[in-house]
Amino acid sequence: MRTTEERIEQLHRRAHEIKRESDKRAVRGWGGVSAALFVVLLVVTANLTGGMELADGSGLTGSSLLGESAGGYVLAAVIAFFVGAIITAVIYKRRRR
Repeated sequence: MRTTEERIEQLHRRAHEIKRESDKRAVRGWGGVSAALFVVLLVVTANLTGGMELADGSGLTGSSLLGESAGGYVLAAVIAFFVGAIITAVIYKRRRR
């Protein structure tokens, strides 16, 4: 027969395994969400800026964002910032629990 201490130790070990499996599922889920958001960000940027033909290194620099067609880049940057901030806050709160 097992002693009470052995049963408690086994119970704690199993609870730790369950928690670790739950964390792994959460990480996989957040990875999928991040990948999907990346694809959406690429599509939105491509649609708002006239396509991906400017990505060939044709001499455009950061000052080109001051032009008329910069709205897509600015919108993509703002969306990316807010999504990153929200994900960071959710992960931080989850870790504190």
